[in-house]
Amino acid sequence: MAKLPADEIILARKGHASDPKRDADVTMVRDAGFTDANVMEIIALVAMYTLTNFFNNVFDPEKDFPAVTPAGSI
Repeated sequence: MAKLPADEIILARKGHASDPKRDADVTMVRDAGFTDANVMEIIALVAMYTLTNFFNNVFDPEKDFPAVTPAGSI
């Protein structure tokens, strides 16, 4: 569906990309101490929050908590 070349799909399945910047991003995250499981969790959370925001923008649900009055400026 994304019309990716076969070699790009293989790289993606291994957590890499042909674009050096995208490939370096994952390497930097791993070098910072994140495991592959951590990376998967980050991706899942970003996807969940993005989908939630889309639903909220489309359906504009009623807020079920009281409005908060701003505390003022510091």
